[in-house]
Amino acid sequence: MSDIRRLLSDAQAAERSGKKDEASRLLRAAAAWYRDRQMLRRAGQMLRQARRVEGLEEETSGEEVFGFDAPEEPPAEEAVSELSAGRVLLEQRLPQLADPAIDAWCSFCCRPRTEVGPVVAGPAGAYICQGCLGTSAALLGGQSVPPRATSLEVTSHWEIKTLAFELTAQRRARSRFTRSRSRLGLVIGPEGTGKTAWLQSLGAQPDLRQLEVSRPLSAAEEEELLSWIEPGGRSAFLVVRAPVPPPALVLQGEHGEEPLHDTASLVGKVPHLSARVLSRVDAVIAFEPAAPEELVALAQALAEARGVSLPEAALTQLVSLSLKAQNGAHELVTLIARIPPGKYAL
Repeated sequence: MSDIRRLLSDAQAAERSGKKDEASRLLRAAAAWYRDRQMLRRAGQMLRQARRVEGLEEETSGEEVFGFDAPEEPPAEEAVSELSAGRVLLEQRLPQLADPAIDAWCSFCCRPRTEVGPVVAGPAGAYICQGCLGTSAALLGGQSVPPRATSLEVTSHWEIKTLAFELTAQRRARSRFTRSRSRLGLVIGPEGTGKTAWLQSLGAQPDLRQLEVSRPLSAAEEEELLSWIEPGGRSAFLVVRAPVPPPALVLQGEHGEEPLHDTASLVGKVPHLSARVLSRVDAVIAFEPAAPEELVALAQALAEARGVSLPEAALTQLVSLSLKAQNGAHELVTLIARIPPGKYAL
């Protein structure tokens, strides 16, 4: 077993058994492992998970993700078998849905269940989410198997693609849509927060309309929109480029926070849409601006895809330039596209 897999497995076991201090130490060691190999996005995920175990706020600053002190290397330990650990019963030899009471996270993408939704538990204490399951099937030359419908999942025939790099807002939107397909959704957020890329991941669907609202809708347009969603099985997304209004209520659920926007708070704060249309919205899919550390990870992924090798300091400066442009990831994509493939230094 590799060092990082051992760290992740031991951290999961420690968390399941209630040893939060041990789980936090192992998660921070995993973050240091990823950081030392310039896998900064994974390092940030590990650090956020450690902070959650410690009872701290989940969001972290760029300095915390990329400048934390590396913990001491964990002592070498012998591999623990299923029987000696006593964590897996003999009859549990087949994959099964993980117990919702367990705060598990995917052993492949290292994301918590609150972000990726239900996960499947393996007999050796590993977990896998729906996105990684589909990716694994594709790598093996097979076809992705549609998930079995549950009370938290839709029975839609749509195939929702996972983006090569997902911002937090995009991941939450995918998780929410997977659990509850809306008939009239409001996709709202400033420019450059990932709305377009996420909508494109849904693909062209005959029973889905996407309408970018940049001016007030006429009465005839409103009537046509509402008539479209009236039959069962049809959906529409209204895409609005505007700041996300503050929610009227934030619920805490098994998939994480669920902001709730009431119609009164949307009217007057969402441009170009009338109270008549907003009252029919059954899902507000919010796209908040990405945190600086997340944009750094995005910059690294974009650069690698183009064959561009940049030091961390250069990636940070590219993010600073994109933030000055006030259009989020759009400027970041443009900047990296202007760099020819090759290895660079400051």
